[in-house]
Amino acid sequence: MAGTICPAGNGTNPFPHNPDNAATGCNAVITIAANGSATTVVKDTTPYENSEDVLIGVVNNAATVLGTMNITGATGSGIFGFDGDGICTFTFVGSTYCTASQISGTDPGDYQGPTSTFTNIASSGDSGTANFNPPIPANGGTTYFSLEGIPTASLTITTTSTPAPPALLLLLTGLAVLGMWQLGRRFAS
Repeated sequence: MAGTICPAGNGTNPFPHNPDNAATGCNAVITIAANGSATTVVKDTTPYENSEDVLIGVVNNAATVLGTMNITGATGSGIFGFDGDGICTFTFVGSTYCTASQISGTDPGDYQGPTSTFTNIASSGDSGTANFNPPIPANGGTTYFSLEGIPTASLTITTTSTPAPPALLLLLTGLAVLGMWQLGRRFAS
């Protein structure tokens, strides 16, 4: 059984522990509110591999898509101190996105989710950037990835949003219709 945001381990090498299995499926959930602020709620403190790695779910309730998220943990937390046992080293519902190098524990790829990559990882391992491609949809879109360690109250999130594609398409369509109408008026006179 998979959670509502994060997957459940299954197959030949499942997660030793399926976090918050009856609900989100995540160890922690980061929620981006409509106003762009972020909150983090720890749902299950037992790491999915019973050591220190955690599944992080992201819910985007903002009106714009979410392209990147800068994450900073407490000093010394090492939440980006990847050590070769991210989610792609296990089998789970939806793990088909994991490549051979991710499955073999190539950091940071083995920690990435189906739409995420990591950049800007500090040498301390206390901060980094999660990049989402495609971006997390607005108004309730979700995704997941894993980190090294349980997020704490000092976890901070900043986001970079881009306009939602449907809104941009609507704007461009409106401009095209207006241009055609103006052109039609010019030829009708």
